[in-house]
Amino acid sequence: MDDGLNSGVQLRSESKKDYQNGRVHGYQFEIDPSKRAWSGGIYDEARRNWLYPLTLNPAAKTAFKNNAWNKARIEAIGNSIRTWINGVPCANIWDDMTPSGFIALQVHAIGNASEEGKTVSWKDIRICTTDVERYQTPETEEAPERNMIANTISPREAKEGWALLWDGKPTMVGEEQIECFSGKRMEDGRWNSESDESGGAESANGGDIVTTRKYKNFILTVDFKITEGANSGLNTLSTQI
Repeated sequence: MDDGLNSGVQLRSESKKDYQNGRVHGYQFEIDPSKRAWSGGIYDEARRNWLYPLTLNPAAKTAFKNNAWNKARIEAIGNSIRTWINGVPCANIWDDMTPSGFIALQVHAIGNASEEGKTVSWKDIRICTTDVERYQTPETEEAPERNMIANTISPREAKEGWALLWDGKPTMVGEEQIECFSGKRMEDGRWNSESDESGGAESANGGDIVTTRKYKNFILTVDFKITEGANSGLNTLSTQI
């Protein structure tokens, strides 16, 4: 690919009349010769944007070679989508939004006339759809997995010892459970807490969502978002009497 361009490979993608007038959308294997060097990352075209930028796997940023032929490998098997460039593991996601779709070779629009006439070239395009598990590349630690399916544990996460504190449902079955204290509502697999006038006191009217178990040594991860002006936090190694 000539310098200054940007391209990609669309996979499990769709084009529907009722979605942005037929615009192609879905997973994209990124080809990025810029200094950012995110080639091999996974972008969700016209939908969720970046799913796996190479900030999650910086070692893979050197795999792409400018002004040379590069070999891309994409394994989309079940919920697992993994990518390689020149044999180097790049991206690794666990996602179920689009289980099937078409493949497309993409050329991005150019920003100025000086880029006109530059080219992206392709060759040796092959696909295997039979007995794919037999040819699946073994898991390695080089490309950390990003689980995109809310309130779930992937098989890799389970092997690593992760467990859910909450599965997105009104009741949680198992040892890892939570209790809800005031001011909470649940919708679309997430807890929402609305602030109320409380004089600025810590955890006054808002209340808490509390685990039923106590933990000593742990690693905790959670996705959160907050509206402007709200105040919240995570209490760890805390006590309720």
